[in-house]
Amino acid sequence: MRRKSQINKSLLVIKAVYVKEMKIWLRYPSWIFTFIALPYMISGLFYGVGYSIAGPSATKNFASNTGIDDPFLYYLLGSLVFMMTTLICEDIGSSIRMEQMRGTFELHYLSPSNKALIWSSYILPHGTISLLTMFISALPPLIYRFGFQSIISLIIGLLILFIGIIPIFGIGLIMAALTVKYKEPWAVINVVRTIITVCSGFYYPLTILPYWLQLVSQFVPTSHITMLLREVLLANRRLIFSDYRFTLLLFLSLIYFVLGYGFFVRWERNARRSGELSKY
Repeated sequence: MRRKSQINKSLLVIKAVYVKEMKIWLRYPSWIFTFIALPYMISGLFYGVGYSIAGPSATKNFASNTGIDDPFLYYLLGSLVFMMTTLICEDIGSSIRMEQMRGTFELHYLSPSNKALIWSSYILPHGTISLLTMFISALPPLIYRFGFQSIISLIIGLLILFIGIIPIFGIGLIMAALTVKYKEPWAVINVVRTIITVCSGFYYPLTILPYWLQLVSQFVPTSHITMLLREVLLANRRLIFSDYRFTLLLFLSLIYFVLGYGFFVRWERNARRSGELSKY
């Protein structure tokens, strides 16, 4: 009976965080339309620069280097994964910072709720917005290019994204802890985002990187998310679950989540003892 009561309380915490964050998103819906349009603008920029440099042979050169004959969709999928990663990582860290600036940060620690659960619940509203905007952005060009047969591939792609959110959330928890410790989210976020962007191949194949960076990219979950999405949606591969990269993504999801959660819990314990929570 006591365990059932604890589960109900945890669900109420998750619901409260979800409703609060979704109300903030829906209060300013223009941001959602911006996120839907931004991948097209970034993809168009890269497409235009490549065509202006290489001319009519740009598409042929691109296909020979990447194995994909549609550079626009290649860039579009990379942009979508980049935005999802940025949105989740930034919002978890910046949400804590905003609570500090509003003066409501201490109220979370006066409540009887599990604090790690409170901050972990932020993944649900931000993940909802990320998946929704990605689905809306990717669906029209994929249907135009491949017809309605791409819907099955898109469902598989959403499953890959759902799994891929887990390690990104683990990274977000580490960034959240560092944000509260160093009192400045953007310095931490920019360093981590640069490393992820370089090693993920959002806008170029990873084979052009030095060998040591290619090895590093194997431990960056977004590199596998990007490659798997392109193979499912652009190369129409259906046996993606037997791919070693899918297995590696599952493994990294577990590792990053446990690492992020453990890092945050340890930081919180030390911050309580040292009084770091009250310094910002």
